[in-house]
Amino acid sequence: MIATAPDARPGWAKYAVLLVLAACGLGGGLYLAGGPPEPPPTAGEAVPPTVPCRFALSAADAKDTLEAPALATDAGGRVYLAWASRTGDDERTLNLASSDDGGRHFAPARAVARSDVFKAVSQMKGKTVTRELRMVPHLVAAGPALHLAWTETVPGGNGVRMAAVESRDRGDTFGAPAQVHQGAGARPTFTALTAGPDGALLASWLDNRNKAQQCFAAVRPAGAAAFEPEVVVHTGDDDKGVRPCCPTASLIAPDGTAYVAFRNVANGYRDIALGVKRLGASSFDVVPVIPPTWAFNGCPHDGPSLALVGDTLHVAWMDSRTGSQRCYHASARRSDLKFAAQELNAGAGGTQGNTKLFADATGTLHAVWEESSGAEPAPAPKHQHEPVAPTVGAGGGRAIMHRAMPPGAAQFGAVRAVAPKAGAFQTRPAITGTPTGEIVVAWNELDESGKAVTVVPLAGAGAVK
Repeated sequence: MIATAPDARPGWAKYAVLLVLAACGLGGGLYLAGGPPEPPPTAGEAVPPTVPCRFALSAADAKDTLEAPALATDAGGRVYLAWASRTGDDERTLNLASSDDGGRHFAPARAVARSDVFKAVSQMKGKTVTRELRMVPHLVAAGPALHLAWTETVPGGNGVRMAAVESRDRGDTFGAPAQVHQGAGARPTFTALTAGPDGALLASWLDNRNKAQQCFAAVRPAGAAAFEPEVVVHTGDDDKGVRPCCPTASLIAPDGTAYVAFRNVANGYRDIALGVKRLGASSFDVVPVIPPTWAFNGCPHDGPSLALVGDTLHVAWMDSRTGSQRCYHASARRSDLKFAAQELNAGAGGTQGNTKLFADATGTLHAVWEESSGAEPAPAPKHQHEPVAPTVGAGGGRAIMHRAMPPGAAQFGAVRAVAPKAGAFQTRPAITGTPTGEIVVAWNELDESGKAVTVVPLAGAGAVK
């Protein structure tokens, strides 16, 4: 639901101090979705581009490893950051902040929506399994519109929906939420949202309405007010579903072809597959990105990412075929979709995960991912509904890494840590870029002071060779 007042829910004051404090020259605060925006910072020296901005999360967020921040940049160069936080015993809040200087400073954040926490109860092998569904926001800037989507509990608390809102005044106000899906019994999770060059939107998600976690997608054509009825991307082998708890990814090519990437289940293998729907087609064709490679009986809670450079489609993901979690990148011409794959950082000793790709205006492909400072245990070889949260102070840590592939190159350039911090756990990165070539990265960071959403402009990213 869209927020109507800062104290509209019990317990709000308890978490207000913890919610949003930016450590980049600003105080924190909340204002309403329909209220006036706070002005950007006007005083003080410019913060060096490698100094992160931090938005503190609540103490209840510390153990959450599934929520992730979202980033987008509009044609005017304004950077938008969205994230969800647990702000009450039965409440999550979706926050939005923006920056007009390439991510160096952000105006105070505001609450855009709040939702009751939905607890899904299911039976698995004779056992009752309860898990909380997250909001998992998505941001897309397309032409004059800013789109924000998330998952929320429906009125009455008996289900969830994927909701989307649109702003035509650069995020100052939003219209009423629209439901992305139309099918009865939908319960969208592990969602994604993207826009095509003409402004069409493509949403994808996993959904167990057919008693198996299957991949769905829906398109909102350019200029339309609503999403078209969703279609199944893949029902899984024998209609038994795909990998049930890994995020999806979506992309629309200039010719209107829709791509949805997901982690499939096929004969015991958990590899990435790609749904392809040509403009005018009624269904998706499913293409494997790689041959059967990773035999695994668990769920890594780690999905694919997509990017398009010219007519080359790029896919990134994590698997543990070697016994250690490693990130991989594959690319193929859209005309044949014959992918060639390689490790993103083959020489590293730690474990890796949660890769995100971004193609900037010059055609440079950027990859960010998280990487541990030492070896970590492989994913548990059984299905887990919640990944295990790290313990601060137990040694090790994880840092967000970056590589770039310049236009025309066949290999990524040098690897660098974005803003490493000894002992901190940096996870779930997001990436965007401005029209002037600045690259901005955000992630969740847990250290001894607590958990925060962290944002940093990546100096010189466009010049990496």
